[in-house]
Amino acid sequence: MNVEVINVGTELLLGEIINTEAPVLFKMCKELGFDIYHQTTVGDNPQRLLECLDIAFKRGADCVITTAGLGPTQDDLTKELSAEYLGLELVYNEEEARKVDEKCRFVTGLDVVSDNNFKQAYFPENAYILENDIGTANGCVMSKDEKMIINLPGPPKEFNYVVEHSLKPFLEQYRQEQIYTEDFLVMGIGESMIDEKLTETQYKQTDVTLAMYAGEGYVRVRIATKAKTKEEAYQHMTPMRNEIETLLKGYLIPGGSIEKALKDIMVPIQFIGDIDVPAWFKPYVKEDADLVIYSKVEHVSLGDQVTIHVNNDKGFTDGMLKDYHLSMNRLTSKLQLYLYRYLKNSLPM
Repeated sequence: MNVEVINVGTELLLGEIINTEAPVLFKMCKELGFDIYHQTTVGDNPQRLLECLDIAFKRGADCVITTAGLGPTQDDLTKELSAEYLGLELVYNEEEARKVDEKCRFVTGLDVVSDNNFKQAYFPENAYILENDIGTANGCVMSKDEKMIINLPGPPKEFNYVVEHSLKPFLEQYRQEQIYTEDFLVMGIGESMIDEKLTETQYKQTDVTLAMYAGEGYVRVRIATKAKTKEEAYQHMTPMRNEIETLLKGYLIPGGSIEKALKDIMVPIQFIGDIDVPAWFKPYVKEDADLVIYSKVEHVSLGDQVTIHVNNDKGFTDGMLKDYHLSMNRLTSKLQLYLYRYLKNSLPM
């Protein structure tokens, strides 16, 4: 299924609030095996929202998910415009009106509910209602001529609840195969040598694909497959996983993460020199540690030249634009990689 997301709200375009809802929908669609190629943010303007819906379906969307614009006020028009686009008539739903009435009375403590609240009780006749137990505006799914529009409430608390408790269960019937990946971090051998070792394995690719990505001092080998469940994907990838582990034995970093692997062999350290101790290393700092990390920072025209070495080891030098403090994540990663290699080579075999 090809899905497009349209987030509605002028406040999004003005930068008054951050769009936290689009990533939730992207993640959900990935888990269900749906494709998302486009996401649009549009203000509270009827004509522009209709244009966005038209563009989405014309460029191949099977389903459009909208957020916001389901409330009781005059500018909450997402549901009305969605129905208009599909050529569907909104009808007063007595059961939905009862829910609105009960919730409004309970939340406000008033005996009389203003008429505009019952705007939230209108839905296309055959719409699937997405229950919103923590708000008055229920979402819905409407469709016609193989076009589906899903309307979700805008307030983040209500949005998250409806996605988790109403929308996901509804969409399970459309679940498709999704892409699952598994990474292997390789160190101590170059990309060309890895390619040579895995040549035959790559030729065997059918349901599982293999790719390599060179980094600074390591190579990431990634295998991928399509499956409906994680367990099914694991089974698909097992033969190739076993081959990689056999052919690259001795070069694989445990757990596929430098950070995790370094934690397993980390020892007390002390820092001497110019750099501030990166946050990740602070728990290991000890004044009388045998392992000493020496650092020097040279200020040059474009930024800082940082040189680091351990004890009598050669170490490394790296240029960081402007100020090395602005690149602490990069410095931390390089130091983790360097220290892992140093400690790994120092450990008794």
